[in-house]
Amino acid sequence: MGWSARMGLRAELIAKFIAVIVITTLISCFMGMFLINKWIMGQAENNVRSALSSASYVLYHRLENIGNRVQFTSSENSFLAALSSQDRPELQRCLEKARKKGGLDILNVIDRKGNVVLRAGNPGAYGDNLSKEAVIGRVLASGKSVSSLEAWSREAVTKEGWKVESRCAGTSSPTGPSAMVLVAVSPIVSKGGRIEGVLCGAELLNRNDAIVDGIRDVVYQHEKYRGKDVGGVTLFLGDTRISTTFTNPEGTRGFGSAVSGEVSRAVLGEGRRWVGEVPVIHRGYVASYEPLRDMKGQIIGMLAVGTLEQKFADMRTEALTIFLGITLFGVLLAIVVASYFSGAIVKPINALVRASHKIAQGDLSARVGTHSASEIGELEIMFNLMASSLESRDREIAKLNEQHLMRSEKLASIGRLAAGVAHEINNPLTSVLTFSCLLLKKGSEGMKEKLEIIVKETTRCREIVKGLLCFARQDEPRKMRCNLNAVIENAFSLAGNQLKIRESHVTVKKELGEIPDLYLDPNQMTEVFVNLIINAIDALSAGGELRIATGTSQDGKSVDIRVTDTGQGISKDDMENVFEPFFTTKEPGKGTGLGLAVAYGIIGRHNGSIDVESEVGKGTTFLIKLPLAGALPQSGVSASAQAPA
Repeated sequence: MGWSARMGLRAELIAKFIAVIVITTLISCFMGMFLINKWIMGQAENNVRSALSSASYVLYHRLENIGNRVQFTSSENSFLAALSSQDRPELQRCLEKARKKGGLDILNVIDRKGNVVLRAGNPGAYGDNLSKEAVIGRVLASGKSVSSLEAWSREAVTKEGWKVESRCAGTSSPTGPSAMVLVAVSPIVSKGGRIEGVLCGAELLNRNDAIVDGIRDVVYQHEKYRGKDVGGVTLFLGDTRISTTFTNPEGTRGFGSAVSGEVSRAVLGEGRRWVGEVPVIHRGYVASYEPLRDMKGQIIGMLAVGTLEQKFADMRTEALTIFLGITLFGVLLAIVVASYFSGAIVKPINALVRASHKIAQGDLSARVGTHSASEIGELEIMFNLMASSLESRDREIAKLNEQHLMRSEKLASIGRLAAGVAHEINNPLTSVLTFSCLLLKKGSEGMKEKLEIIVKETTRCREIVKGLLCFARQDEPRKMRCNLNAVIENAFSLAGNQLKIRESHVTVKKELGEIPDLYLDPNQMTEVFVNLIINAIDALSAGGELRIATGTSQDGKSVDIRVTDTGQGISKDDMENVFEPFFTTKEPGKGTGLGLAVAYGIIGRHNGSIDVESEVGKGTTFLIKLPLAGALPQSGVSASAQAPA
């Protein structure tokens, strides 16, 4: 019996009611999870968009500050005096002092023609012309200060000295510029109002921990989550990280790695912002990226901010936990209500269930009382009518079964008698006939007539034996459409006496599947299964299991029947003879050896096949294949065995 059949009806009703609640709850949870996740992720994306705007403001505000410092330096008297006197050591001292005071990485003096007069970081490199550089060229032409975010080539970086060049190592773009700088250029105007040149100051963004940490602290206000910074900032030159607050597990910053292709295509290729979930150094973040452009409007890199995804995931988990807690409370309340109201419905139905169990166990006298005029009361009345009808029909079936059993036993006895007589007298008859023929050839003329009488009568006896054998083997089948499972059930009924003898130690299992009706002789097929069942029971003298299973073959061309016992099995030497007439492995007096031979003949006349598999000590299986309509195989019998394990 299954779980549903074992449980009480009341519990089953409650369980089904709960199933409806659970399904509804699951749908609600799914929708709730979807909406909560959508809302939280929307908040996360809005958060990083706002953070990116703040980070961008901080970055360009820093650029503005650099412009102010450079402009202030270019107008200092000491600087103008050193430049006018062409005192290089004094000019170098003024530049270096101004560079350190302004926190700049680069500070250069360029004359009105665009030639470098002096580099504070690399005094020995001067004289090269920078008038074609966009920022410097604009200042020389307009006489107005300009600040911009620019990408510098490897050659330009090298001229600024080893300190600048070393910071670009490992962070430069493989195919493009080597450095990204915040650059400010201011004109150097003499007292007479003439432009004598320009002052170019810049802050290198490669490996610039101070600037990204500063942006992060302004944007995220030193906020931490579970001991980690809640957010981070990264600067990209092209698609390569040149400055970042994110660290590797070893504690080093993640310079030099490239952004994903999706982000690169959106930001660098299409020039738009990108927001989404990304993994950053083994952690999940909700990140936002925007392009960084130079003075000409060309995209040279990206600014990115990211917020720990775990923060939003925990918010989502907390919201779902509360939602599920409320739902669980509702389910428990529903169980209590369902249990309370199901009692009145279940009581009369339980009575029907108990009475049904009694009928299933063979007590057809079971009846139930009528409790109401409702549908349940009508069901009780119909149940009582059904029980009365079953009781009457059972008596008729028992009477018919008894008649069939007597007939079967009678036929079986006659068949055994015929086979036994044939077996016992066939050899003596053969001997008598053989010696009579020899004597007839060598005997005297006076004995010839008597010997001929002996030969004639012996031959007649042998024909009688053949007739007995033909009787034992039955006639041609009278086929009709019938259900094979019903035939098997009938065979078990007819073999009932044998089953009762062994019922204390033999377990019978029927696994009768859904199969189509077949055209066959039900009487002959019943005889086949009776013989197989009795043989199996005899093989289970020490106890065990008898199993019979039916089903359609995998190729759909036949119906397969398996009769299996866990008895002593058949030896390999005996397997070849199991279907031979008069062959038996039973003790003398307990079998004639005709059962399997008869089965062989009947199955063959039905265009089927019978096969046997056996292993000594483990049991025997007979497999019968009966063809379906339109797919009738050649009849045949085969036997196979396994050596004892």
